[in-house]
Amino acid sequence: MSKKNRTSSATSSRGDVTLTPAPWWRLVSVALVTGAARHVGALLAGLAVIWWQHD
Repeated sequence: MSKKNRTSSATSSRGDVTLTPAPWWRLVSVALVTGAARHVGALLAGLAVIWWQHD
């Protein structure tokens, strides 16, 4: 029995998946949104603690 040549199928499947680097403006915007979300979350947590502890 002859073995099946699989090099052509492996090459075509690799060619379909190409990773392109994200543009710099997208990285900056994601970093800004992430930072803003963390600050808002910390602010809300702080307000919740203050409200919980006030008499």
